[in-house]
Amino acid sequence: MERSWSSEAQAVLDAYPWESPGEKARAKAEAELVAFGKDVECDDLPLRVRRWQKRQARPRYVWRGESLKAATAAFEAELISQALAASNGNIAAAARALGSTPRIVSYKARKYNLDNVKRQTRKQRKEKWESSIR
Repeated sequence: MERSWSSEAQAVLDAYPWESPGEKARAKAEAELVAFGKDVECDDLPLRVRRWQKRQARPRYVWRGESLKAATAAFEAELISQALAASNGNIAAAARALGSTPRIVSYKARKYNLDNVKRQTRKQRKEKWESSIR
């Protein structure tokens, strides 16, 4: 049964670097076979094609003439900022997500002036601890 194709799925199928026309035809037949709806969607394409599509959709870094040191610092600041945002400013949780230590993440957050960090003074930590044991 010949199914209709969504424009996005057809574009991905055409853009994929096939080794042979027969391979493309087999992938097309497989997608039509597993499709549930009346149209073949991107989710119906073979796994390797979907993975290739995700890799192509990733934003790539574009060098703008800055030094390696500046580019690395910008990348590191952005990565730490995202991890802190995902952990609601919790340095320990961000460090675990990054596979680092809280000390390093805290140092780098201060170094790059990141403002989404929940910083507590010793007094605040002590008060929180004392209230938790009462």
